[in-house]
Amino acid sequence: MDSASSRWPSLTFEELLWHRDLDELRFLSKTARQKIGSTYRAAIPFAIGKRSLVIPPQLAARIEEVTGLLSRFDETQQQRGYDLPALLLRSESAASSQIENLTSSARNIALAELTSDAPHNAQIIAGNIAAMREALSGDGELSIEAVLAIHKVLIDRTGQSFGGELRDEQVWIGGSAYSPHGAIYVPPHAKRVRGYLEDIIAFARRDDVGAIAKAALVHAQFETVHPFIDGNGRTGRTLLHRILKQGGVLGRVTLPVSAGLLHNIDQYLESITRYQEGDPLPVIEELLDALEFALALGEMAAHMVDKVLADWEDRITERAGSSMHRLPALLVQHPVVNVAFLAGELEITPRAAQNLVARACEYNMLRAFGNKRRGTFYQADDIIDILEQASSVQGVRRLIAGKPCGKGW
Repeated sequence: MDSASSRWPSLTFEELLWHRDLDELRFLSKTARQKIGSTYRAAIPFAIGKRSLVIPPQLAARIEEVTGLLSRFDETQQQRGYDLPALLLRSESAASSQIENLTSSARNIALAELTSDAPHNAQIIAGNIAAMREALSGDGELSIEAVLAIHKVLIDRTGQSFGGELRDEQVWIGGSAYSPHGAIYVPPHAKRVRGYLEDIIAFARRDDVGAIAKAALVHAQFETVHPFIDGNGRTGRTLLHRILKQGGVLGRVTLPVSAGLLHNIDQYLESITRYQEGDPLPVIEELLDALEFALALGEMAAHMVDKVLADWEDRITERAGSSMHRLPALLVQHPVVNVAFLAGELEITPRAAQNLVARACEYNMLRAFGNKRRGTFYQADDIIDILEQASSVQGVRRLIAGKPCGKGW
């Protein structure tokens, strides 16, 4: 098949007036001021709502193969006695945030879900977890309202006020903070944003495009439009999961797709650029690569958790039916806890929860940390270790190199 038949139009540009704030410009050097003109060029992306998509046979076969692998992995999750999707959702959220240069320890991210006293970056990444849950909770067709709700959940954790609001100003990527002149990329003018978002929604609702290709292209167009002041990348990556779920590819589990994108970040960003130049296939191929990587990472994480839980079960001497036997599965979902949280989740008294924590510490399932100001919390080191391996740049690189990932693996 002629590769030209797969081409889409390249984006174009429009010349727009730029208001130069003389008060701000006085802080710049003369050379820097001279680079800020009275006009600038903003992108005009092509519409995709009704655009035909030609998938070459070789790529179509690969999509079918990966879809089958993902579906089989997804089906196995019902057989597990713990919530692997919750653990992998944390991994995905942390990796997605790292693409935006937001990093924090797995412990602090889990802590941020229990207290506002956690470090700021951890609070932001916890917002990403909440946004992922918001995205995956929707069963209906994707809508502008759903996208705004996801963004609001994401941004609200940062303390900013623009969550859930389409931008009404020009944004740009790279260059100076003072103007879009010299930027790497200038998205479309704010007046065009809603129309483009409606077009993205129309494409997402099509039934003649497979879920993986659809997810990749919705994400690429979303990045191209950049509909929000901030949080576009993280919101766009939640939409990947929403579309994969609605398309029946991943109905139960959340794979750390962003970890796959993260390990080859330059190629991922290059695929977005090539998409904007009119080639939609590289971004689909990048998502396939990321899904294959995420699947391997998910299987490894599941194996590691299985070993940890088996080891914990061997240590437990309490009678069957004791709350102690319910604790391990809960720690997979929430590797940082406090007494109040455990009492609520396990529906036991605070005194019983305190005794449970003490016993779990004796078993080395939990370890205390914290102080008088913050309070006492407890972390499951073995689960935290798996999370760090499954979401950090270093862990991803060790996985690629074939080195051990975590205790006992």
